[in-house]
Amino acid sequence: MGSADVSPLWYWLVFFAYIVFLIVVGLNAYRTQKATASAEEEHNDYWITGRSQPAYMVGMSVASGWMLIGMITWMTWATYDLGLSGLWVVAIPWFFSNIWQFLMARPLRRIKAISQCQMLEKRFGLPARILSAPINIFSYTIWSAAELYAASLIMAPALGISIEAMIIIYAIPIAIYMWMGGFRSVINANVVQFFMGAIILIVTAVAMYLTAKGIATARGTTIFGMLEAQPIVNSMAYPVDSTQNSASFFAYVSLSFPLIVMLGLVPGWAAAEDFWLKAQAARSTSEARRGGLYSLTFNTFIIVAPAAVIGLFGLIVFPPEATDGVYAAASSLGDKGAYNIISAYINTYMPPMLKGLLIFLLSAHTMSTVANYSNITAMNLSYDVLQPLIYKKRNWSDAKIVKWSRMVTVFMIVINILLALLYNSPVIGATLNDAYFLSSGLLTAGISVMLYVLWWKRATLLGVMLGGLFGTLGTFIFFILEYKVWAFSYNTPIWDWIFGPGAMANSYYGYCVVGLVCGIAGVIIGTYASPPPTAEQLSAIADKPIDNNEDFFAGMHS
Repeated sequence: MGSADVSPLWYWLVFFAYIVFLIVVGLNAYRTQKATASAEEEHNDYWITGRSQPAYMVGMSVASGWMLIGMITWMTWATYDLGLSGLWVVAIPWFFSNIWQFLMARPLRRIKAISQCQMLEKRFGLPARILSAPINIFSYTIWSAAELYAASLIMAPALGISIEAMIIIYAIPIAIYMWMGGFRSVINANVVQFFMGAIILIVTAVAMYLTAKGIATARGTTIFGMLEAQPIVNSMAYPVDSTQNSASFFAYVSLSFPLIVMLGLVPGWAAAEDFWLKAQAARSTSEARRGGLYSLTFNTFIIVAPAAVIGLFGLIVFPPEATDGVYAAASSLGDKGAYNIISAYINTYMPPMLKGLLIFLLSAHTMSTVANYSNITAMNLSYDVLQPLIYKKRNWSDAKIVKWSRMVTVFMIVINILLALLYNSPVIGATLNDAYFLSSGLLTAGISVMLYVLWWKRATLLGVMLGGLFGTLGTFIFFILEYKVWAFSYNTPIWDWIFGPGAMANSYYGYCVVGLVCGIAGVIIGTYASPPPTAEQLSAIADKPIDNNEDFFAGMHS
């Protein structure tokens, strides 16, 4: 984003004020934790705020965590590239994943555990906890590092510094306020960051609507009329009917592509640990469910709808250009094409002061995502791996465990900094981009297949272990084959017989579906190749949600 008409001094002053705010949030959380009656309570507060959050905090925090720059710009790209049919790429799957999360609020609170990995241990045993933790750590570290890098790309020019310096400057306040307050710092800061993200998307969507309407009116037509006249760009060559236009809601030649997206992405997004942790952190099950409804509402009307219509309005404000009958994104959008719609519009159409404010909000609110997912990875490493394997075996005191938990959080921020710096390398950056795409498949095939059988009474430790291993390996191996060896040119038995040759390959998500099938196969084979679970293992899932915190924490530490 250019910012020549806004003084860098303005950005520095506002950015410094925001850092002070974050430090105050962290300091208040630190004081709250140090005022608890014991080190054990302090530890509980650091990871889950003592299960004290009201519904609105749960909903706002989840929505804030979902405001990834990568996801938002992906959504705008999808509707620009495919018109209304682009809703099936991100927006509709995202909507269904939020419904799924709401439905999970009640059953997940039947387990006396903070993290997903601990839930697996309670039901199946320690090996399941240790296997699942690295998969989550890999996926969410990639997400948070990518967001840190993306935000630095936006803010570095505004402050007049290098991208590398911006990455470090961004990460330092995140590390400080997370070291001080952990999850409490994250969820408290999320409220302000939620409004930041909401302002960006709503202001940009309304402004682009007015611009697009003005252009359509000047041409004697309507926005919808211009969309009907606009051929689909389809830069990715998805299986789309070329006779359809950008106003078509379903321009695909068959149900294949939407089904692949639903199978490959929705289970993993619904299993995102950010929501599971925040639902467990609610002060009651009813608050958790209302938080899920608030999250669904906020995501739909403040994130999904504005981001999707921004892409549609972009077709009018930045009309695609045709070369030899082939359409591509407007050259004014730069080398990233429709991914740059929001930034291009702000730079081109917004007055200087509003432009400066939106640039700051866009970059600063990204701290929410970095903090959310860094908190999860720190918890998975410290609480799910180091605590059972080192802290407890060495009989460390609760006070020492809390100190190490804070240090592990800072360590994960350092890892984010290193990965974000590597994104700037042409070769390594391309590899990290591959990992970014791979992560969603791993959450579906490697994590969700393990989690969703928690409530299946026949499921066994061998089943979830093979499910996690088969799903992870299947995703990795097929991703390499699909992207690096076959280059999206292959046939898939059964699927292609039903939907036509290349139906799976043309989706670019074959690795997600194949990984999911491998994971499910592993669960079934392992489960029926081993004895049924014992009554003690099944008792880890209570008959109804546990709202008594004394009972919950006693069972969690047992």
